Amino acid sequence: MNLSKIVAYAVISAVITTGCVTVTADGRKINDNNEVATNNTSKELSLMLNTLKGDYLKLNTQKTNRIVQEITDGNLDTIKMVMDNPNDYEPPVLFAYADQVYKSGHYDTAMFWFYTAQLRARSDANKSLDKSVQEGVTRLSSVYSQTIGVYALEHPNELESTMKKVLEWDAITERNYDPKWVAILGNEAKISDTIRFCEPEKYKSINQEVRRGWKIGFDAALKKIRESKLETPDN
Repeated sequence: MNLSKIVAYAVISAVITTGCVTVTADGRKINDNNEVATNNTSKELSLMLNTLKGDYLKLNTQKTNRIVQEITDGNLDTIKMVMDNPNDYEPPVLFAYADQVYKSGHYDTAMFWFYTAQLRARSDANKSLDKSVQEGVTRLSSVYSQTIGVYALEHPNELESTMKKVLEWDAITERNYDPKWVAILGNEAKISDTIRFCEPEKYKSINQEVRRGWKIGFDAALKKIRESKLETPDN
């Protein structure tokens, strides 16, 4: 299966199956309440970071985890910091930011940041040579899909407009963070001290390929959503 098809399948799964069981980084079920879910996941991540070694210790994971926790706690200074410079932060930060934006009632803006985080996390995972990282990204995304993902399913027109903006914006902006952050989501982070990752020269081409596959997958997912709505009209 080529990269475009892999990414397309990931998008369809992420959009269509937002009702799947949510799990923590270790694969355990967590409470359906989204706020509890995000807090539990942050705590799980803190515990996991204590076991990292070698190349993994060089990643700025402690800072990222702290920012995610502050956003989850509603720290307005941290939220504004991310709002002003979104390209400086890894996808977990953007996921948490999107969740807070959604809670403030700005649903379409929340969708934009949620799918931006999802897109970037998936493209970062495709740079990793540890294939288990892909599953880790799916678990991470599922934590925040309980609210924003459901809203997206119920508003396909807004979703279509948002995804177009996400793809356009990602194509013209520079990511100012290290994509190797994603390595901590893979199984090798638990047993190895070496991060296996592609060469930096390939980053841009991978990003482009993922955006292309993302669009293919999204178009297919949107078609399924609209077909489903036609089959089950409102009473």
